[in-house]
Parts: sequence; structure tokens; C-alpha cells
Amino acid sequence: MKRGEPKGRLASQVAVTGGVLIAATVFLLCSPWPPLFDVREVAVSGNVHVSAESAIRISGFRIGDHLVRLPTRRAARALSSLSWVKHVSIRRSCFHRVEIALVERVPVATFPDPTTGKGEWIVGEDGLLVQQTTAKLRPPLVLRGALVKGQPAPGARLADRRVIALLAALLRHRLTEGTFTVADFSDPTSVVLLGPDELTVLLGPVEGLELRIDELGALFSAIDVTQYRSIDLRFGGEATLVPRKVVKR
Repeated sequence: MKRGEPKGRLASQVAVTGGVLIAATVFLLCSPWPPLFDVREVAVSGNVHVSAESAIRISGFRIGDHLVRLPTRRAARALSSLSWVKHVSIRRSCFHRVEIALVERVPVATFPDPTTGKGEWIVGEDGLLVQQTTAKLRPPLVLRGALVKGQPAPGARLADRRVIALLAALLRHRLTEGTFTVADFSDPTSVVLLGPDELTVLLGPVEGLELRIDELGALFSAIDVTQYRSIDLRFGGEATLVPRKVVKR
């Protein structure tokens, strides 16, 4: 009997400790909350195009809410429905703070509205339309001849995954900010990029575009592209460059 006493005492201590923890949890979740766990601050980070005020309002979090009982999953779903928002994470920070971290879509291109012929939509790197362009926000790259699923609206997506892959590849190689002005998909067998000073890049068929953009990115890092009038990548692994004419004085 004496040998068994330590085990019995340990089991009793575990049971008592577990009971205390359960009681404390029930008290925090079900009873009127003590001031120790009320929300006094809601912080938002990672937002550029979504205001902190809008994010807090859509989350539903309010000062004075119970920190432990916050409906974080419901708030994350509501925030994820915003066209600008690509990812949401929410964490509680002891004892009075809740933190909302947003990852927003990067505006890569503009998509002319085919239904009205007027106005343009901003397209994120994953092919999602986020909002219409404004005087202050208009990516320089225009998608010509691309299609969108359904009617153009926030949350609609480009129809062709290969066009989306091209946008992601251009962004990966930093070829979106002013490098090109038009990506023309009017002829799916002959996709063309147009740049400043009448630079033309012939990419060939829409299938396999991502690989050719990788080749283009490597080429741009190795040459002074301003010295060339056209670049032909239609034949895979081999680029044909046409230099600009040198004007003799």
C-alpha cells in the first residue's frame, strides 16, 4: 500500500489541477468577463488599399468585447471576401489587444471593361479584379484581348489561367512597373508585349507563356533592352533581337 501512495497522490493532484483549469475556462467563456480580458485595441497591419477603419468594421470586433470569445474565424471569412484581400490572419495578444494581419493583392495590370467600353478594372497578380482604376491608381500594363469569367466586378477572375500565369511571371521578374504598356492576347497564337519607345516582344502562342517570360526576365538582366527595337521569343530557347537604328550625325 505504501508503494502505491505516491501514484495515488499524483493522480489526485492531476485531477485537481485539471478541474481548476476547466473551471477557469468555463468562467472566462460563460461568465461576465473580468476587465482583465476586455478588448481595448484592435490593430491592423499589411493594409495598403483597405483602410484600417474598414477592416475593423468588417471584422465586427469592438472595444469592450471579450478577448477569448472573439469570433475570429467569422471575421477572417468576412475580411477574405474583400477583393483586395488575399490572406488574413488574426491573433489575440494578452491581455487587451487583437491583431489583424492582411496580405493584399498586388495591382499588376488594367483590364478594359468589355461590357461598357468605358472604364478599366485593376487586376491582381492572381487574375482577380479588385476595383476600377482611379486617377491615383492605374497600373501601366493594359491587358488587351483577355476575357473575364462572368461580368466584370470586384472578385471576378480572368478566364484563362495562362494569362494569369503570365501576370505572375511578369511580377516575379519585376517586369510590370513601366517595363511594358500592353499585353496583347487578341491572337492566342501570337501573344505580344509592347513597351516604351515602340519596343515589341513576340511571345508566340499562349500555351507555355510562363517559360518564355522566364527567358525574357533572364534576357532583361543581361542586356540593355533600350538598344533593341524588337525581341522574338517565339521559337523557344533562342531569342532574336533586332537593334534600333543608330542615327549618324
